Amino acid sequence: MNSIIFALIFSMAIPILVMVLLTRSLEDSAPRQANYRGRLVYNGLGIVWFVWLLSFWIGAHLFVMAGIEQPLWVTYIIPIFPLIAGTVIFGLLDDWVGDSNAKGFRGHLRAMLHLTITTGGLKMLGIGFLSFFTAVSLYWDGIYALPRVLLVTCAIALMANFMNLFDLRPGRAGKAYVVILLLAILSLSLSAVVQMKPEDVAAIALTGIGPLLAVWRYDLGEKGMLGDCGANSMGAFLGFIFATSLPMWALAILVLLLLALNILSERFSFSRIIDACRPLSWLDNLWRKR
Repeated sequence: MNSIIFALIFSMAIPILVMVLLTRSLEDSAPRQANYRGRLVYNGLGIVWFVWLLSFWIGAHLFVMAGIEQPLWVTYIIPIFPLIAGTVIFGLLDDWVGDSNAKGFRGHLRAMLHLTITTGGLKMLGIGFLSFFTAVSLYWDGIYALPRVLLVTCAIALMANFMNLFDLRPGRAGKAYVVILLLAILSLSLSAVVQMKPEDVAAIALTGIGPLLAVWRYDLGEKGMLGDCGANSMGAFLGFIFATSLPMWALAILVLLLLALNILSERFSFSRIIDACRPLSWLDNLWRKR
């Protein structure tokens, strides 16, 4: 099966179809949360990443059942399965039953110092462990691999949290995701670490954009929100591509940058920064309901 056709069917068409059918149920039964305008919308669009994961898994196994060798890009994506599945679960738990009193790194760490683990803290620890597990499964071949394993762990976990910082306005996280995904795909196409054909790189780009297209109109239309479930999964996917395609020196720079941005978010409002910058404000408000 052609790689592009595979990506279009299993990473895009099926998630879009499932979400069209599923959103009615989410609208009726998913917990509601007030958005930035005080409008109550259901929280659960991030489930699309689990739908995407199952669809991709089924498609990948069709190759095996048909006796066809899996394309390189499919083999490249498969190690992300436990990471995305766990991120969806931890994110959904925090979205639906989470305590909003503790926020950010400081809030969750403060709760841990008082021997209490919040759902946000559990998500933070869980995604950190899943990132470490992914890094070990990919790169561990002895103690000398530890620096790479730690950098990959930090890149994935910090990017997952970083993307969550944008999920404060309809469509904002999706727009940020598209911009960063383009950079990630560029990194992959130029990578000397992972060498792929242009067709494989294009298939990964289509695969990454599939979940966003499946929920785009519901997010921008203020019918539902991605929540931690969706935003953290977006970040985990992006972090995986950067972490596996960048050389060590570039990965170290990315980790330092993400760490600085995550720490700065504890003191400065990204929304205020975006509103104060005219080009960013224009992009942020593009296609959004007035």
